[in-house]
Order: sequence, then C-alpha cells, then structure tokens
Amino acid sequence: MNDTESKSFADELEADFFDDMQDAAEQELERLLLETGGTAQQTHSSLLKKLELYPDGSFPVSCYSLYSDSSWILFKDKYGSVTRVSFEGLLPDVAEFKKSFIYHLIPEYAPFGGIRAYSTTKSHSSAFRILDRYVFQDNHLSGDAESFSFISSQLLIRALDKAKEASAFTHYTYLFHHIRFWLSLSAQQLLPVEHRIFVSANTVDTPERRKDVIRHFTGSLSTWIPFTEPELKKLAEYAFLWTDKGIPLLLKAKEYIQSNGLDQFNSKTLTRYQEDLELEKALNLEVDGEQILTLTKIPRKYDSTQFWNYSWLRSYKNALDCVRNGIYILVALISGLRASELEPLKFEHIIKGKDGRYQLQVTRFKTSRDPNHKGDTSFLPLPVFIGKKIEEYKQLRAICGLEREGYLFQSNRSTKQIKKQDSVRVERITDELEEVLGIERIHTHRFRKTIAEILINRSERNIDIIRLLFGHASYAMTLRYIGRNPYIVQSVAHAIEQNYIEDFTDIITSVKTSSSSGESARRLVEKIAARPDAFSGKQLKVTIFTYVSHLLSSGEPLFIHRTAVGSYCVSSELYSSPNLPPCLARRKEVVTKELPDPLFCDTACQHAVIVDKAAKALEDNVIFYQHMLDNASDTLSENSKTMLQQKILENSRHLDTLKNNKSYQLIPTVEAQA
Repeated sequence: MNDTESKSFADELEADFFDDMQDAAEQELERLLLETGGTAQQTHSSLLKKLELYPDGSFPVSCYSLYSDSSWILFKDKYGSVTRVSFEGLLPDVAEFKKSFIYHLIPEYAPFGGIRAYSTTKSHSSAFRILDRYVFQDNHLSGDAESFSFISSQLLIRALDKAKEASAFTHYTYLFHHIRFWLSLSAQQLLPVEHRIFVSANTVDTPERRKDVIRHFTGSLSTWIPFTEPELKKLAEYAFLWTDKGIPLLLKAKEYIQSNGLDQFNSKTLTRYQEDLELEKALNLEVDGEQILTLTKIPRKYDSTQFWNYSWLRSYKNALDCVRNGIYILVALISGLRASELEPLKFEHIIKGKDGRYQLQVTRFKTSRDPNHKGDTSFLPLPVFIGKKIEEYKQLRAICGLEREGYLFQSNRSTKQIKKQDSVRVERITDELEEVLGIERIHTHRFRKTIAEILINRSERNIDIIRLLFGHASYAMTLRYIGRNPYIVQSVAHAIEQNYIEDFTDIITSVKTSSSSGESARRLVEKIAARPDAFSGKQLKVTIFTYVSHLLSSGEPLFIHRTAVGSYCVSSELYSSPNLPPCLARRKEVVTKELPDPLFCDTACQHAVIVDKAAKALEDNVIFYQHMLDNASDTLSENSKTMLQQKILENSRHLDTLKNNKSYQLIPTVEAQA
C-alpha cells in the first residue's frame, strides 16, 4: 500500500469509525427522547389518584413493594435476579420527589410509553443522582416546597452548562433528559403539585440545546458497552431455544398442517364437531417448559350441538417472529453489521456454495463511495449452523403467504405491505427482546461491541459461546474465521483504539521517544524506525487495524495489558509448560495454553515493555530487594540471595536504560519530523 492509498484508507477508516459512533448516539438519543415524552400527551394520572386515596403511600408499585418503602423491588426474573431502586442517601424531601419522578419511569406507569424494561427504570434511578447533584446540591436546595419555587430556567440552564463540563459525558446527557422529563410531567400535571416546576420547556429544551447534547454525546461516545455475561447468556439461551430446539418442532407442525390441508383455508379458525385430540397434540408444542406453539380451543354451542373452534395461525406467526428474533441475535453477533445493513437482508442474500459453506451478501450504502445508488457489495462468511437455520426458517415461512416480500427480519404478524426496506426495522425486534428478556437497551451496536470485548478480554465461558456460534472446536480456528470478516475486525480495532488507546499510545509514545526499556520495546523501536509515520494520527488507526487483522487471520490471541509495576505486557502467545514466561513459571500445576498473568509481571521478561512511568516503581523495587538482602541475609538460602541480586540487577538495568535514553532519542518523533 503506497502513501496515497494508505492515507485514503486512513481517511475511510476514520470516517467509518465516526459514522459508527454517530449511529449509536442517534439511536440512544432517539430512545431517550421517546422515554422523556416532550409534548406527548398522557391520558390519566394514576399516581395522583393513588396518593389521594392513600396519602401515606401504602399502595403497591409492584408485586413486592409499596410506594412508601425506602427501596422498591420492581422485578424478579426466573434466574433469581432482583431489579431494585433505592431512595436512601438523599435528603428526605428529595427522596420523596425521586419517588414521584421514578414512579413515572416504571413500565406499567410510564406516561409516554417509552419504558419497556425494569432495567431501564433502574438506570434512570441511578442517574437521578446527577439531577440531585446539579440542581439540588449545587444550589443548596433541600427539596421542600419553598426550594422548588426557586428553580428557574436560568438555574436549569446553568446546571446543564456545568454538567457539560463534567468528565463523565453521561452527566450532560442524562441531566438534559431528566430535566426534559421533569418539565413534561409538570406541564401535564402528573406530579404532586409540590414536585412540579413552573418553567417553560421552550426556554430549556431548545433546538440548539438538543443539537449540542447530540454533538457532546457523539464526541464522547466509545460505542455501546458490551453485554454482561448474564445478559449474553440470556440472549444465547433464547436464540438457541428457538433456532436449535424450536425450529425442528415447528417444521413438524408445518408438515402436519400442510399434509392435512389446514393451510388451504388460510383462516383463523377450524371447526370440529368433536374434540380433535390429534390436532391438539400436533399443534400444542413445548420446549424446556416454554410454550412455543398453542392451539386455541374454544367450545361453542349451536342449538343443542356442541362443537369446537380451533385457531392456529396467530400462534404460528408469533412463533415465527420468535425464531426470527433468535436468528437476529445470532447474525448480529457473528456479522458485525449495523442495523441499517441488517434491515435490507433478504433470503436471497444467504448464498450456499458448492462446498456447503454459506456467505452473506451485504450492501453498504452509508459508507459507500456511491451511497445513493449501487452501494458497496461484499460477501461475509456465515457459519454453517446459522446458514442452515436461516434456510429452515425460510421453509417455515413458506405457508399461508408468509413468504411475503422475502425480507429476513420482517414481521410475520404484520400484514402491511413492505414497499421499501426502510419499513423493516430491527428496532422492533430489539424492543421485543428487551421486554421478554428484561435486558436494557438491546442495540445492534452492543452485539458488535460484545464480540470485540470477548476477543480482547477473553472470558473462558464467553469464548465457549463464540465457539458454539461459529461451530468451531478450536478457538484459533474461530479467530481465523473472524479474520475473514472485515466488519468484526474493524469493531475489534475500534474497541482497542477506544478502550486501550491510552495504553497503546503510551507504549508507542514511550518507545518513539526512547523512554522505554526491554526486549519487546527494542523490537517495537525497530518497527517504528522502519515506518515512523504509521504510528501517528490517523495512521495509528490503520496500524492498529492492520495489527488486529493479522493476529485474527492467523488465529493468534490478542493481549495488551498494563502490569502491576506500571510497565506493559505485549504478547500474542498462549503458553504451555515447560516453556513459560516468568509470570507463569511460578505456577505449581501444569500450564496449558494460558495467557500471561500481568499481576505477577517480571521485568526480566522479554514481553515486558518498561516505560518511563515505571521508573518510580523500579526504584522502589531496588530499595525493597536491597533491604531484604541487607537485613535478612543470615536467614536466606543461597538461591534466595541469588534471586534477589538478580532482581536488583534487572530493575537497575531498566532504570539505567530509561535514564540514559532521556538524554537523547534513538529515533525522531513525528513532531520533530514535521
């Protein structure tokens, strides 16, 4: 790649990274705007009526808690996890205000219909501390009726401006949306009168303020946080329930329907003049305690004759939507595609080769050189397991006209004609998954982030899920497979660039200015000296992207980690006994294919990059080891003395290297070259 091509690629990569953040920001802000209502109208105020009947708050907010409780348990899932919100740690009057505020963020009582998951309620409850800090604490307001009268548009604007300067970008975003929600609840008289503020929304919730919030949010966003291990487990269990176990049963049900001509009527009801036990057995299906297909049976009387109406089609459509949702989870996890790239997918874009392998044909418009017409088409590898499940799903839809326009992720329940791909919204799928699984904010961006984080940080249980998704027994084989997908590679590179940019830049900067020591540092010096421009600015993104691409395509794990002594471990190897680095050599048991353990980093290791920040730790080490040698020499064995002397020499050597390198530079910095 020549300099012109490299610069062009760097610009494209930079634009694509920003575009990814912009997509995520717009989705999140759109969701928050929906949740906080604005001008949306509420038809009734259940809270005011309840407080009128029970002034002491002795009415339920859930099956588990009363309004008057100091904390509310809102939900308990089948795994025993509890979703709880607390009102402790606040001034008494502020705690009462928080109750009336959070009450309207519970799914059952949300006035504007934007809240679907209890986890969303919990997030807003946690973020209430931001409202408390910038509006109440910073203005010395106790939360009583008099203090509410002091809250003006100027006070709220000052609070927003101050939150914007906070190091945590969520302060500005959440404060804006909580103030917006507060204004909406007050204007529509949904809060108790003592908790309302009499401020015109137009003075705070202005178009300029919204644009500023979006700019701030986008500029600070490091894409979505990955799914937690319990969340990923729930998603995977749901996906495999419907695709691995549900599809075979539904295929048998479809075969029964067609062989008995039940699809010919294409009607909601079937009339039987006696109970049809065979029909009930064939079309009442259950998997792992989950009812996946239900035959509705309604007894009727006509004169003196008893007969039954059976209905199957609606339940069948519901089941197909659940299968679709499961396939969405799998495809979103393994493809790295954006929502806008998943929505136009049709069954025809799943291509099976003569070798039995599958590919996914993808057209990207947003980042294409020709975004208005043709777009850029590419082919991504698709695991055989998922390819087969999509084919089987296509078979399930080949009944009663459910094939329709052939979009992979369109609704089976809706009969509305899809005239363009914009009508297919994966947001509707994520809304359903949030409600069923109780997971907050299921966005396509989070699937991309999750795969990237698993590949970087590698929880063994999560790696098992990845291996299962791709159908590979070997993790290295999975990495090579992923290396063929540029979108996953890019998401990994993006995660490193954003999550580890401080560490990675620290390493590069220290090595470039010769403020480093160690064998790994020497090797990096040689690489940077050969191509110094590749380790600066936008080119650094290309360097990281290339580095990640190489490691994944060769099946090597990735590992960059700050160690306990302030140095860095830079390694791409898995180690087995007896060939172990010092940090693993201390293990008594046999070691098989393990990564380095940075908690026990030894500066003598060839993978240690010792940077200038580690100098103080090195000095402390020398003093500590010398003190042990001086004061306990009578009780130490010769081997222990030798080990301590070696550690003193090793730490001193790195210190000397760092001090000597400070007086000159082995290679010029980018700034000096410029």
